[in-house]
Amino acid sequence: MGSGQPVMGMDSVTTGRCQQCALHALCLPGIVGCLNSTLGSLVADDITVPKGQTLYCHGDTASNLYVVKSGGFKIMRPLCGHDAHISGFRMPGDLVGACGLTGGHYAFTAQALSRTTVCRLPFDRLREAQLRQPVLAQGLLQAIAHQAAQAQRQITRTNLPALARFGLLILDISTHHKKRNLSGTEFELPMPRTDIADFLALAPETISRLISSLTEKKILMFKGKTVRILDHHALEHACEALN
Repeated sequence: MGSGQPVMGMDSVTTGRCQQCALHALCLPGIVGCLNSTLGSLVADDITVPKGQTLYCHGDTASNLYVVKSGGFKIMRPLCGHDAHISGFRMPGDLVGACGLTGGHYAFTAQALSRTTVCRLPFDRLREAQLRQPVLAQGLLQAIAHQAAQAQRQITRTNLPALARFGLLILDISTHHKKRNLSGTEFELPMPRTDIADFLALAPETISRLISSLTEKKILMFKGKTVRILDHHALEHACEALN
C-alpha cells in the first residue's frame, strides 16, 4: 500500500482557545477530566491535510504531536522498506505522532483518508508545559497507553476468524463514536474496504463476503460508507462465539 508524498504548503490558521473547540472535552484535558484547563497556549496552529497526502512519513524527524479534529488517518508501518501494512486508524479526538516523543523520528507514516484537520502541538511546548502542569503529562501518558493497548489487541486478533476480526473493528468504531457523544449505531466508515482488508490481514473479497453475510442476517446495514448496526447483541455474540 503506497503512501502519498509529504504535504507541501499545508493550510494553517491560528487557533482560538481550546474551550471553543467541539473536541475540547475529548482531547488531552478531557482525558484526565480537566475540563476547565486549556491547551490553547500549546497549539501552534491547525493544519489541513488533503486526502491521500501524508502528515509525516516513517523516518521523518519528529517535532510535533497532533490531535485529529476532523477526517482521519491510516497509520502505516514499514515492511521490507515500504509502507505496506496498515497498523491502525486515527479518527477525531485521537492523537497522531506520539511514536515520535521518545525516538526523535516518526516510526510510522500517517496518510489522510479524507481532507483532515489536526491541531499541531510542538514537542518543545509540551515538554515545558508538563513541568508546570503534571496533570497534562498524566493525560498524555494515558492517551499513549490507550493507543498501545489498542495496537496490542489488534495483534492478538490476527489469529481470530475473519468474522470476528471484522465485527470487532465495527464494535471498536461504534465505541469510539459513543465516547464522543456521537451515534454508536449509525456512522460512516472513513476508510475504504481495501484499507479495512489490509488492516485486518484479509482479502478484499473476504470483506465483501462478510458484509453480504451480516447484511443478509440483518445484523448490519450498509449504504455507501455508512454502516448501521441493526442488532448490536447479535454482532457481539458473533464475535464472542468465534473469539
